Amino acid sequence: MKNLLMRIALPVVLAASVVQVAVAADAMAQSNSVAATAWNKGSRFRPDEVAVLFVMGQSNSAGLNGLPADLTLTGASGAGTGDGMPAPNVWGIRNDGWGNITGNADGSGAPFTQPISSIDHVSWVNWTDSTSSDMNLGYYGGSGNAANFAAYAWQSAINAGEPLPDLYIVHIGWGSQGVDVADDAFSGCCGWTMHGVNLWQPMLDASKTPTYALAPFARRMMYLGLKQILATGKKPRILGLEWNQWEAEAAPLNTAGNATTIRRAPQNYAQLFSSFFAAVGSTFPVMIVKPLSVAYDNVTNGIAPYNPAALESMQKVFGGFIEANSRVFSFVDASKSPDWNGRPPGFGIFDGGTLGGGDGSVHYNLDTQKWFGEQALAACLGQSRVCGPRVDNLPRRLPN
Repeated sequence: MKNLLMRIALPVVLAASVVQVAVAADAMAQSNSVAATAWNKGSRFRPDEVAVLFVMGQSNSAGLNGLPADLTLTGASGAGTGDGMPAPNVWGIRNDGWGNITGNADGSGAPFTQPISSIDHVSWVNWTDSTSSDMNLGYYGGSGNAANFAAYAWQSAINAGEPLPDLYIVHIGWGSQGVDVADDAFSGCCGWTMHGVNLWQPMLDASKTPTYALAPFARRMMYLGLKQILATGKKPRILGLEWNQWEAEAAPLNTAGNATTIRRAPQNYAQLFSSFFAAVGSTFPVMIVKPLSVAYDNVTNGIAPYNPAALESMQKVFGGFIEANSRVFSFVDASKSPDWNGRPPGFGIFDGGTLGGGDGSVHYNLDTQKWFGEQALAACLGQSRVCGPRVDNLPRRLPN
């Protein structure tokens, strides 16, 4: 019965999201009529276009492990120095202290204490990373993450002579954070949960500071990042959003029970993704990293109501989005990666690999993070040459 209700409810929520995007689009000075044409034809880039990638989620988006000391992801030349040499053709948003709380390695200066609504501009700077920090606007976990590997892959393609424009990345990864008000299993346990563990709630608004509300912060960064690009005379093509988050919904110690947070997940994610579309006035590809960890299944201390098949249930949640609209939603499925061996709990993706890393059951090793970064670009750089919609104009109003 629950699955039947999900199949009925999800298209309704997604339909509402389409209306929301349409309303935002109507508020534009002109329509983004070129977007659908460029996307459908699968062309690469026009002379006035640049590429944009969003990478967001919780700890597996932030990364667990630092980069190997002998690897410089962004270095066009001088690779192997480990010093995070700036990439000349990849850009990230400068961190102006938005995520600065105790223990966060990313960003510098005093913590940002104003509401998100007060942020009215951003600055793009050359992408850098190192073994101990990177350009994640969230909470630093480890520089061995998909965003940094994507930056490396794009810069490497340009260095090899591929005729590509510059790439602009908005990366917001923050450990333990979920989309439900009841995601509270690890609240207050650590520096990165001092303001709670449900900061991706879609209904949070811009009256809060970024460290209390990732969803409106992400909407603001998306909008202002694209606005800054448009101000230079360039037109952004949104390659997509790589979303790597689900564990907070499946956590067996949520006080409302993970059966509750999983049941509400379809609507929460539909509202979150549709709010991203509305923020920029266009749909764009959403590449969901497929849940594969069995760490939350059949645990002995799960709080009732407990769902012992959390993995399968969350796969069905995201599968519902793909079933409803496979043109927008897709899986990034690490069971199809070269390192997958099918043996739980590590499966060859949470441990092992030539680059090492991972924790054996929940957090991916560096080889898999590298694969995630490559998959985020695969539709564009591969044979299909699908590089996402072009954005000519933004909604007149800043997102809340």
